[in-house]
Amino acid sequence: MLEKLGLQRLFFNISSLVDLSQEVTSSKGFDDKMKSSLYVVTGMFSVPEAALLVYNANKSDLELHSSKGLKEAKNVFLKIKLGQIKKFAKNEAVNLNGYSGNGFYKENENNFKKLKTKIFIPLFAKGEFVGALSLGKRLSRTTFLKSEKTALKVVVNQMAIALYNLSLFKKLTVKVQENEKMYENMRLIYHDTIQAFAAAIDAKDPYTRNHSYRVATYSVAVAKELRWKERDVEGIYIAGLLHDIGKIVIDKKVINKDHNLTEFEIEEIKKHPGFSFDILSKIKLPWEDVIYFVKHHHERIDGNGYPDHLNGAGLNDGMKILALADAFDAMTTDRPYRKKLTLLETLEEVKNCLGTQFDRKISKVFFKVLQKELNGHAKEAQIIPHLDKNFDPKVITALLESLIEQLRMPLPEKL
Repeated sequence: MLEKLGLQRLFFNISSLVDLSQEVTSSKGFDDKMKSSLYVVTGMFSVPEAALLVYNANKSDLELHSSKGLKEAKNVFLKIKLGQIKKFAKNEAVNLNGYSGNGFYKENENNFKKLKTKIFIPLFAKGEFVGALSLGKRLSRTTFLKSEKTALKVVVNQMAIALYNLSLFKKLTVKVQENEKMYENMRLIYHDTIQAFAAAIDAKDPYTRNHSYRVATYSVAVAKELRWKERDVEGIYIAGLLHDIGKIVIDKKVINKDHNLTEFEIEEIKKHPGFSFDILSKIKLPWEDVIYFVKHHHERIDGNGYPDHLNGAGLNDGMKILALADAFDAMTTDRPYRKKLTLLETLEEVKNCLGTQFDRKISKVFFKVLQKELNGHAKEAQIIPHLDKNFDPKVITALLESLIEQLRMPLPEKL
């Protein structure tokens, strides 16, 4: 009979250990996982009251993580000192009845009463103190059989490893948050530096003050309408800010000349995309395409642009966006050699240059952005606030609708 009972107990313990192993390794959240594990332990050893405590090194205490049958134990914590931890036997059960070998138990006597602790087990994993298991009075015998002690040892080790992994995860999370904060700070510094560069570029020519910022802003509006990824949107923004950085190399007198440029001077100005590329190529930017957006922002769809005379097939969307944003801002602002165009005149000019200077798809998206901003459907207006307000919204809206409709139509096939 005794042998039969022993076998039943053995099977029960093995079954409980399997249950515990499944709980600890399950995909549940940590809190649910440890609570389920504690419940398996209470059933395994017939202990109606139990608690799992997690060590908080910053506060030097053991904090209640989960409990069973302990309504009064809410918010209970046990203060603990490093010297007291060193005196613990690792993962060994301590019977608190009449025990006074460690000042820790005496100092936390009242809270142990709330936890109804009879057995206290300090949990260690990889030599690190991670928490403790508190077991109340057993429903059956007060002592543990040898087989139960062995099972308890296995249980304690599994729970200690789970807590240790939590500790590692928390440390990793803190490190990740620190790295994210450091990255964000560096990103802000990076952006401030780029902004300073852009301001230096625009300062060389009073007519193009804030030109780089506007080109960057218009380009972002189009990229977002195209649903570019956030990182790529940031890239086109940087390209907009730096697209004219090569002008720093060109003589200020040529840039600010207010009458007809000579052939030589025109060729000098046409060198600025190449200078921009050379300057930015020496900087390790996080976006590989940015230097090419900058280099080719004066290319045209018909291949008559510069510096490399790329045609539509050789230009990507970033280059086409930057080319349109740059030209649009140039047309809507005063220049040394001419007064700005009205918005209506500018849109007519873009229309006339569709398929030759400007890409049809990118232009349609640009018109849609303008249309949304005029209709008040844009989340945040990016283009209209920078334009001269001397235009009739109804006329512009009608023109945009016509242009968008026109661009929806496929091009006639060439004979």
